[in-house]
Order: sequence, then C-alpha cells, then structure tokens
Amino acid sequence: MRLATLIRIIIVLAVVLALELVARLGWVKQGLLTPPTAMVGELWSLMHTAGFWHDVWFSAKATVIAFALAMVVGCTLGVVLHGLPRFRDAIEPLLSSYYALPFFALYPLFVVLMGMNQSPIILLGFLYGVMAVIIGTLSGLDRIPKVLRRTGRIHQLSGLREAMFISLPAAAPHIFTGGKLAFGYAITGVLGSEFILADAGFGYDISYAYNNFEDRKMYALLLFLLIVISALTMLIHRAEGAIQHRSGPVRSSSEHKDVSKLSKALAALGIAAVLLIAWQGVHDFAGTEALAPPLQTAEHLWAMAGTDGFWGHVGETARAIGLALFFSCAAGTLLGILIGMSPIASEVVSPLLVTLYALPKVALYPLVLLFFGIGLTAKVVFGAMYGMIPMMLIAMNAIRSMNRTLPKTARVLQLSRAQTIGTVIIPAIVPELVTGIRVSFSITFLGVMIGEMFASSRGLGFLIMNSIDINDTATMMAVTILIAAFAITVNAGLMAAERSMAKA
Repeated sequence: MRLATLIRIIIVLAVVLALELVARLGWVKQGLLTPPTAMVGELWSLMHTAGFWHDVWFSAKATVIAFALAMVVGCTLGVVLHGLPRFRDAIEPLLSSYYALPFFALYPLFVVLMGMNQSPIILLGFLYGVMAVIIGTLSGLDRIPKVLRRTGRIHQLSGLREAMFISLPAAAPHIFTGGKLAFGYAITGVLGSEFILADAGFGYDISYAYNNFEDRKMYALLLFLLIVISALTMLIHRAEGAIQHRSGPVRSSSEHKDVSKLSKALAALGIAAVLLIAWQGVHDFAGTEALAPPLQTAEHLWAMAGTDGFWGHVGETARAIGLALFFSCAAGTLLGILIGMSPIASEVVSPLLVTLYALPKVALYPLVLLFFGIGLTAKVVFGAMYGMIPMMLIAMNAIRSMNRTLPKTARVLQLSRAQTIGTVIIPAIVPELVTGIRVSFSITFLGVMIGEMFASSRGLGFLIMNSIDINDTATMMAVTILIAAFAITVNAGLMAAERSMAKA
C-alpha cells in the first residue's frame, strides 16, 4: 500500500473516531450530531426496506439520464463553439457565469411544458451538468497538436469525421475531466430539485427527514450518499488515469485567434436578440402562468427597483456573496498553498478534496442549518462550501506548475515560510489565483442562492423561492435576469483582468 493511501485511511478513521467520541460524550448539543455507529445501524435498517431502494433508483435513473444527455449535447456544442470563435468569444462571459444562474426558478415552466413527472428534474440535472462538458471539450480542442489537424486535412476527412476520429479522441482527457465535473453537477441538480420541489426521490427523503426532526435517518441517508459518491469518485479517478495514459500529454495549441471588440459586441447583440425572441416565443406557447414575457419582466423589475424592500433583499444577497467569496478565496488560497508546498500532503489531500467536491453539497444543507441556524451565517458557510475547494485545487495546481527555481532561491536566501509565501509564491501564481477567483465566484454565488432558497427570509434567492410558491412568474424572471446581469458583468471584469495579466 502506498504511503499516501495509508495516510488517507488513517485520516478518515481518525475523523470517524473523533465524531463518535464527540457525539457519545455529549460535547455538542443533543440532536446536532448522530454517532457514526448509530448512522450505520440506521442505514442497515433502511436498506432492508423496499421504499429506500425505490427512492435510490428513482434518483439514480434521473441522474444517469441527465448525465448522458449532458455528455452528448455538451460534446456536440463544444465542437460547434470551437469552430465559431467570434460567437464563442461573445458568449464567454455567459459561459463563465453559467453556474451562478438559479435554474430552479424555471421549474414551473418545465412542469407546464413536460408535466408533473420526472422530466423536469432530469432537465434541471442536465442543465447543471452540460456546461462542464462544454468547457471541458473546448479546453481539450484548444490544446490539440496542430499535426493531428493537418493529418485530417491530408486524408481529406469531413468535419464530422475529423471530430469523431481525431479531435474528440485527442481531447479525451479534458472531456473526461469535464464529464467528471458534470456527473457531480448532475447529481446536485437532481437532488436539489427533489430537495426543494419534488415529492419523491432520495433528495426528498433527506429533506423530509430533516423537516420532521428524524436526525438519525437524515444522517444515515447522508452516509449512504457519501459512500456511493466516494466509490464512484475512486472508479472515475482510475478511469481518468487510464485515458490520460492512452492519450498521452496534451500540448497547447495557439490556433484560437483574438476577435475584435466590435465583432464581439455585434455577436453579443445578435445573441441577446435571439434569446429575447426565443423567450417571447416560449411565453406565447406556455402562457404567463409558466413564464412572464420580456417586456412585462422589465417593467416589473423597474417597479421593484423603486421599493426599499427590494434593495434590502439585494443588499442581503450582496453581503452574503461578498463574505462567502472572501472566505472561500482567502482560506482556499492559503490552504492550497500550504498543501501544495508539500508533495506528500498534496498527494494525500487531493483525492479527498475531489471526493468532497463531487458530493452534492445541497444534501448537506440540513447539517449547516443544524449547526449555524437560519440566517446570514448559514448562507455564508454554504456559499464558502461551494467555492473553497475549487480555489484550493487551483492554488495547489499553480504551486505544482510553478518554476522550481523560485522556491530554491527562497531557501538559498533563508527566507521563512511566511516570507516565502508572501514575497515569492503568491506573486508567482497571481494569474492562476485570478482564474481561481473567477471560477469560485460563480460557484459561490450558486451556493448562496441555493442557501437563500432553502431556508431564509431575506435575499434574492428567497424572492425566487417565494415567487415559485405563489407562481409569481414576473418576479421570478425579474430576479433571475438581475442575477444573470450581475454575474456576467463581474465575470467579464475578472476575465479582462485575467487576460491583461496573461499578456503581461
């Protein structure tokens, strides 16, 4: 057994033992924590009931279908976008802001279009998973060696055959990485839908147990989810290693050309026009009770902006996002640097972080409420849970790819660890940290919004959830558009800063 694997096992056993002692000795308030042994006993009892496996199959089926659709559609759209650089550059801020959008607000529309069945849940899982595949596909296609494309042209392959036999196989490692993320996002979309909006499924079971104070059952269900996600993560990690071994290292290609600002602006205006026309068309088909039209949404947003109560909700959400992003980026950067500076620590911790990141954090929200209560703190913690791990992983990767002469120079100069981090390492990885902040922003935004939807009496997420309950589609769409505009604007600014640093 490798040393890193042995250390990981010891860490997991130590955490389990600590939780058992803390719960048994009453060091936390009664009801906050169930001993791991009691979780196992409750889970064993649940596994002997038909209803448990029915709900597991209900959610698993939806997740598999959503993931499969995300892989097929995501790969296809990634290939198409790669061939349209002007269009791609125009929508790049939208791609980066995608995960900040509250897709749960569209659930009433999906119900009208598809009916009261599992299809809306599958669609939400698909929407959360597809963008990760698109981004992974684009990243892989951008790095295909030029010689492979020339080989396709020499053999006079059509665009479709070149994509099937050259481009996609060569980009397989990056596509697989996107698929790995998409699987976790699909689980989040499915369980989140069941948690908030459905009356069946594994996510609904967790929500029902929490709302009815069945803490032991809730912890048992979360334990089962953790075990399943951990096992799947291990299998995916091994498969990813095999694919990377067969495909070999992926080198960067510089075929992607810069597009002028005028071209970007024209393409963006064209995309906005298409989206508005499609929005109006869906409204005409489904009706106002399913989706408010663009003009009514704009008028309603303007009317809401004239009230003090609305800006109170905006301020609450902005405060939660600001605090959550600060904690996720600051803590993620510091921990990522400290772990990344030690090769053995990095090897031990990386698989644990990937497993925790794959775990659908929406299912952990009952734990956050139990420990932090309903309010600003819970939203900040939930948002930081989403954003901190990506920041840690990006910082760790930046340390691993850093010029090796820099830490050697710090040792020659006999700098302390704090001096090395502050004067050598952080300045060297600033571009990667800006990328990490951009990635963490959208995901932290998503965490805060979901937190406000679940259990809050203030904030934009609360407005969306309250609008769903009373079927106020105008408010739903107005708040959603406001969130999208804010996220796209912030991401555009971060992308501009990232590009200026890359050129410098």
